[in-house]
Amino acid sequence: MPIEKDDFVNIVDGEIPIIGNKSQFTNLFIDIQESNLVQGEEKLREVLKYPLYRHQKIAVRWMKKAEMNENKSGGILADEMGLGKTLSMIGLMLSFKPSSGIKTNLIVAPVSLLKQWERELEEKILPDHQLRVFLQHTKKADYAHLSTYDVVLTSYGILTSELSKLEEYTDQCAEEGTMVDDEELGQICPFLGPKSFFLRVILDEAQYIKNYNSKSAKAVFKLKAKHRWCLSGTPMQNGAKELASLVHFLRIEPYCDISLFKRAFKCIDKGSAHQKKIATKQLQALLEAICLRRSKKSMIHGRPIIELTKKIELVDHAVFNAEEGRFYEDLQKDTRVVFKNYVRAGTVGKNYAKILVMLLRLRQACCHPLLNIADMEFINPDDPEESLVDAAKSLPLDAIQRIKEADAFECSNCRDAFTNPVIMCPCGDYFCDACIQGWLNTIAEDKIRAGGDQGEVKCPTCGGSTDGKFIGYDVFKKVHMQEAVKDADYDNVNGTDDDDDDDDDSEYSSAEDSEDDEVDDRGNLKNFVVDDDVEDWVDNRGLKDKVKKTKSKPKNNAKVDNFQPHMLTDLRKKAGYGHKAKKRYMRFLREIGVPSAKVTKCCEIVSAIQEATQEKIIVFSQWTLLLDILEVAINDQLKMTVCRYDGSMSATKRDSTASEFTKNPEAKIILVSLKAGNAGLNLTAASQVILMDPFWNPYVESQAIDRAHRIGQQRDVTVHRILIHETIEDRIVAIQNEKRNIVESALDEEEHKKVGRLGKDELALLFGFAKKPRNK
Repeated sequence: MPIEKDDFVNIVDGEIPIIGNKSQFTNLFIDIQESNLVQGEEKLREVLKYPLYRHQKIAVRWMKKAEMNENKSGGILADEMGLGKTLSMIGLMLSFKPSSGIKTNLIVAPVSLLKQWERELEEKILPDHQLRVFLQHTKKADYAHLSTYDVVLTSYGILTSELSKLEEYTDQCAEEGTMVDDEELGQICPFLGPKSFFLRVILDEAQYIKNYNSKSAKAVFKLKAKHRWCLSGTPMQNGAKELASLVHFLRIEPYCDISLFKRAFKCIDKGSAHQKKIATKQLQALLEAICLRRSKKSMIHGRPIIELTKKIELVDHAVFNAEEGRFYEDLQKDTRVVFKNYVRAGTVGKNYAKILVMLLRLRQACCHPLLNIADMEFINPDDPEESLVDAAKSLPLDAIQRIKEADAFECSNCRDAFTNPVIMCPCGDYFCDACIQGWLNTIAEDKIRAGGDQGEVKCPTCGGSTDGKFIGYDVFKKVHMQEAVKDADYDNVNGTDDDDDDDDDSEYSSAEDSEDDEVDDRGNLKNFVVDDDVEDWVDNRGLKDKVKKTKSKPKNNAKVDNFQPHMLTDLRKKAGYGHKAKKRYMRFLREIGVPSAKVTKCCEIVSAIQEATQEKIIVFSQWTLLLDILEVAINDQLKMTVCRYDGSMSATKRDSTASEFTKNPEAKIILVSLKAGNAGLNLTAASQVILMDPFWNPYVESQAIDRAHRIGQQRDVTVHRILIHETIEDRIVAIQNEKRNIVESALDEEEHKKVGRLGKDELALLFGFAKKPRNK
């Protein structure tokens, strides 16, 4: 909603309290006008192979105007996902190419998007107007060399690594009492060196720096440039505080001071109605001044902003079989008992992480029984056990006590719940599998880029030195919680099978081989079961007995005798070791053959699409074990092969998979982990999207859907949400809708409430004690 003229006058005249001085505010808001966005479109030279859409031309014009305002020199392009922010930014770069002096545009993006930027720059610009592009990832160059290019592409991980090197060098100089050598530092740090300066710094998927205490944010804060831009379809998802880091990077006064930003807008979350109204008005004004946001429903001169194909969203309800239904109902009954006890005792907040784990059990039970049964703990295959034990012993006493006292955990990065953390040593911060796999990929890429020497490795949360050491929860318990595991069998953790042995006489083998050669990961979001030693937080009437009852041979036609959960756990851990281990794991999944209502429904939808239109299909799930099971089911039941795209794959492998799916007409299905494929990826070759399970954050799902529904899509896009009726999934969707309404209004009217954590009423809803919120 545009700022009205009277609102602007009231702000600068002091009717609404402001942060900073009046001069700063006048400079910030002086060029706000109602017709700001539609006064004109940028008329680019004939430099692009295809003309920009009208809204992209307006964006280029708006960005040029912002760059001419020395009080801003940049801003946030926050167009909704799928509206072509990349091409708008290319248009800006082409609209002004200095003939001399500083000319380099530095683009910082997630590793998975670097090749896509490179392709867009090559394929969308006419040959005579090509920009010289350097990809600083596997290749190394100093600033002098980088400055000869029009565009330099790099990743957040590389900047984070460079920041560590900078700090290490300056600390060493301080210890030795020597002066910092600018030339030497410039060689070590081509981006953050004292003489490194760029025409523009452009942050793609800028929400990556929303935590201003993260190493990524601290690294980009140090970049020097004439103009600064943030590209993000979701600049805020969980509250106004997420904008603080972006505005700090932009250096737009007075709100670039993070403490001032927090003081100005904290009332939106915690304040009286009057205080919220004032803070909301200020935030609305700030966004109007520095941010351009359009949705696919926006209108220009009474016409749609863009003529995209239709997006048809369907809910396909799957129906539990009798056994699945009994299991879910019993589990829900037990979780309700526990939750009511917490409410009665007034300890909901204290037991928040435990409650999230109970909800996780219910979510997993809706998808497949094995997600509840199989306990997927992380294991580092490269370190011998003695080394892991030594790492566990290096943890400080306070960290040991904190982990021992925790009955459940929230990931330090994504904040999702889990029971078996990956623990960083020696700081004691802990993470879920998906986040640790992403971190490991970044470390591996940096090591390749550095020629095998990436320097000091630091914890992504606290920044402490780790030397890349981390341990699974099983190792921690062995060392620090022996009393809790004395009856457990840990002999299976390392296993006894030889991964190079491809004989078919083991208990896990069969005559069939998987047709897919992709290496599986160990989970995008953690696949948990409540271990006996972790279940103590639930009374004997709760989950403990119920989960134990599930640890038995599935009632089906499985060929595997004496099925035990550790068999699946061990094989899945080893699946990442190589092709033969992966085949053995997939054979095992095929043999145990546990049915699932959702897997059956997914196969029915895929079969119907292929029989009717043969459109390409993307299948998303937050659990990669479910994707593994789907892969087996689609191979066996539909006789089709699939592509895989998940967080365990290297950036090169992910890019290759996306390209194969796009270009190969025989590639009809791609299975994608929700976190790995929810941002930046372009899969317009597909026009059918299947969401296997709902996620707390509706914008994660929206980003996933927009991999297909975006500019370049030639077909109508159909989205299938597979849900189990009258379960926690219906209630998650209801809360999603409520949160979506709140966040969308935050970019307009700013009637903002905190949505990052579930409130007591929302928890009551999830457990079936309250009615669904009505959509506004």
